[in-house]
Amino acid sequence: MSNEKLSDKGYVLSNADEGERRRLEAIEAAYDPRTTARLTRLGVAPGARVLLLGAGGGSVARWAAEEAGPTGQVVATDVDPRFLEPLAEKYPQLDVVRNDAVNEELPAGPYDVAHARLLLGHLPQREDVLRKMVDVLVPGGAVLVEDFDWGSYGPALPNEAAEKAIGAVSGFLRAVGFDTAFGRRLPTVMRSIGLRDVDAEGIVLSLRGATFPLEPMYRQTFDRLLPTLIEQGHMTAGEAEALHARFDDPEHDMLTQTLMSVWGHRPSSENDH
Repeated sequence: MSNEKLSDKGYVLSNADEGERRRLEAIEAAYDPRTTARLTRLGVAPGARVLLLGAGGGSVARWAAEEAGPTGQVVATDVDPRFLEPLAEKYPQLDVVRNDAVNEELPAGPYDVAHARLLLGHLPQREDVLRKMVDVLVPGGAVLVEDFDWGSYGPALPNEAAEKAIGAVSGFLRAVGFDTAFGRRLPTVMRSIGLRDVDAEGIVLSLRGATFPLEPMYRQTFDRLLPTLIEQGHMTAGEAEALHARFDDPEHDMLTQTLMSVWGHRPSSENDH
């Protein structure tokens, strides 16, 4: 999920970027099994009404449309829905909506389940967007937000190029509004806005260089940011070259950020807290 307007407010990737489709496919391969299992437990089933915010490449939208079936409704949003639109032609129960969650209201519900993955951490207005998600739920409806916590991120062995790159990228992203600790803060944030039954789990992946999904997940992001990082003096061209060598090295192991999956329910009544 991305576009120029949100890029100015923290989201620095775009569905129009060369290689972005492959990066999204890598994220889907890495994280969809955990995402879909949790959404099933939260109520995505035949007849369910589901909102998917920043649905990106569309794998979760496809899965939700099949799970909800012809009696359900799935609304998948993105500011650039180019990867979602072909799915709407296949699934009558899937509506694709071009939507800027920061500056616009969300598609009207109500929904039984709302979901966003790797979106809110990029947005300085993240808590406002989360409240919008809760507001379009039915009483008792569930929200699932999945975002990174960067505490686990780094090479398995000391590596100057990788550590320099991670420090430069995380510093740059924080400067444009990204919250590298949003994943760990999410349970507190959800409880603070009145959600009940809040719980969480996290997953850390071990990845190798020259392999899928590390190469597209991380090379695409670094390559998108490298010109700016070099221009602003955060990295040199030589350091960037050393980083690319690590991506190409099958003996380079690293741990990903922790993907925190955090869920809660809208109260069923004013007294249900």
